[in-house]
Amino acid sequence: MDNPYSAQQTTIITRILSTVEKLNESMLELNRAVEQTNVYNSATAEVVELWTQYLNNVRFNLSSQKAKDGDATDGRTP
Repeated sequence: MDNPYSAQQTTIITRILSTVEKLNESMLELNRAVEQTNVYNSATAEVVELWTQYLNNVRFNLSSQKAKDGDATDGRTP
C-alpha cells in the first residue's frame, strides 16, 4: 500500500531543505562578518593598548618633572 501523503511530504521536505540551505548560507555570511569585526576589534584593541601605555608614560614623566621642580624650588623664597 502506497502512502497517500507521499507527495505532500516530499513537497514539505523539499521546502525544509531549501530553507535550511538558505539558513546555512546566511550563517556563513554572518560568520564572515563576525570574523571581519574581530579583525577590526583586535586592531582597535592594539591602538587602545598603545594609547593607554602612552598616557601612563606621560603621567609618570609629569609626576617626575613635578617632583624635580618641587625639589629645586624648596630652598628658594618666592
